[in-house]
Amino acid sequence: MTDKEKQNIHEYTPGPIDGIIVSSLQSLDRGNFWTKDKILFFKEVAYLLNGGISLVESMNIIGQSSDNYALKEISKNVLAFLRRGKSFSYALNRLPDYFDQWDYTIVKAGEMSGNLPMILQSLSSEYVYIRDMKNKYIGALLYPAIMIVVAIVAILALFLLVLPNIFSIAEGFQNLQLPWITRALRDISVFFQMQWKAILVALAWLSLVWWVFFSTEFGKESWFNILLNIPLIGKMTKYFYLVKFCRYTKLMMAAGMNYIQTFTLLRDILGIPVYQDMIERVIGWLWKWETIYSTLQYETDLIPSDVAVMVKVGEETANLSLSLDNVLKMYEEDLDMMITRSSKIIEPVMLIFIWGIVVVIALGIFGLIFQIMQGAGI
Repeated sequence: MTDKEKQNIHEYTPGPIDGIIVSSLQSLDRGNFWTKDKILFFKEVAYLLNGGISLVESMNIIGQSSDNYALKEISKNVLAFLRRGKSFSYALNRLPDYFDQWDYTIVKAGEMSGNLPMILQSLSSEYVYIRDMKNKYIGALLYPAIMIVVAIVAILALFLLVLPNIFSIAEGFQNLQLPWITRALRDISVFFQMQWKAILVALAWLSLVWWVFFSTEFGKESWFNILLNIPLIGKMTKYFYLVKFCRYTKLMMAAGMNYIQTFTLLRDILGIPVYQDMIERVIGWLWKWETIYSTLQYETDLIPSDVAVMVKVGEETANLSLSLDNVLKMYEEDLDMMITRSSKIIEPVMLIFIWGIVVVIALGIFGLIFQIMQGAGI
């Protein structure tokens, strides 16, 4: 490197473009604060606290060592609140872009119980488990959805682009008797060609109506009720929310929250109308000094009867956490097996469905070819 080049390097100062680029990347980093980043943050704080490092020093260490701008900003803001004498939970509650009411309440309960490091570690573990199971669950439903979309696109391409050219060949033959399946395919193809604009408009309107309806509470509840009644998927969905229900309840009780506080927060976390209604009924009975089992024994559509009995045993022995552990041992394994099995079951079903459509189209085309060959005397 020449002396002139070295001088140019030393004389370089960031310009306005550099500032814009840095600000844009920082904004992007701030907006991409995902669950994995929250898990990392809680794990780091728990690890440092268990090592005897204070919260103030922990925020300093995380802020200085992290390459994630969102974590740097969080650490800086939390540190500012801590130095003003505020609690860790208070600081998280003042950062709604990164932490929700669930995080605030659990951390606050951990502070009050004196088990903050354990609660933070448990909270990060819950996020890890629920994230992984949610990804598996969505993946199991995503595969058939992709297969259906691909099948629809392929069928539309056949009826709009391929079959019209084939059927045009038959128009050159007089008195050609087409098989009924060929005539049906031709009529469908003609319909799609003549009405494709109307079909697109109808689909757009249906999509809009679907989006508006299922954005309402009644629509969400209706969709979830439909989902629960779909074979295999419905059972898988029930098990998924049952596991969330038990894990969240166990964590909040470990944080020192009473039943009323636990179920009030749980009602907001689950966010599903049918489960919120059930939890609302549980809260109503708890205010009357009744047991959780008093409600769950009648909620067999959402909570299996054996789970309700185990909750009853836990309440009677004053060891509900142990009962929930036993429930989780059974249903977590069942849920994982069910998600794995669903992919293996759905795949051949979708292949048979697509194979059936291909066979129908092939029969129609070969029927046309056979009639043309007969008319030509071949």
